[in-house]
Amino acid sequence: MPRERAALFLATRLSSDPKETKKRPAPEVDLTEQEARLRAYAEGEHYEVKAVFREVLPELPEQRPGLKALRTAMWLREVDVVIATSPECLYRDPERLKSFLIEARTLGQRVEFLEVPQLYAWIVKEYGWPRERR
Repeated sequence: MPRERAALFLATRLSSDPKETKKRPAPEVDLTEQEARLRAYAEGEHYEVKAVFREVLPELPEQRPGLKALRTAMWLREVDVVIATSPECLYRDPERLKSFLIEARTLGQRVEFLEVPQLYAWIVKEYGWPRERR
C-alpha cells in the first residue's frame, strides 16, 4: 500500500514589539525547528513528505504566498494530508480556519496539527477530519 503524501506548512510571525522580538528565536531558527518536529511526526505516521511550504509573516500579513502555494498543491491533488504545528500557522481567524478545513475535507484531504490551542479546539474537532488510527 503506498504511503500517503504529506505537505508540511511552516509559519512564523514577526512582532512589531522589540521586546517580544528579543524573546523569540530568529525566524529561520523557528522554521527549522518546526520542520524537524513536523518531519518526525510525518515519519512516525508513515507519511511521505512531498512538499514543504514556509512563511515568515508580519503581524498583519496582506499576502500569503506560502499558503497560496499550499492551497494550489491541494487543488492539484499533490498531497493527501497537510501537517502544521498549530492552527495559528494557517489562520489566526477561526472562521478562515474553519473554511480551510472544510475546503480540505471537500478535496478528500486531512489537516493534522501537533498541538491545538483551546481557541481552535472546537473548530478542529467539528470541521477537521481525523484519521482513523490503525
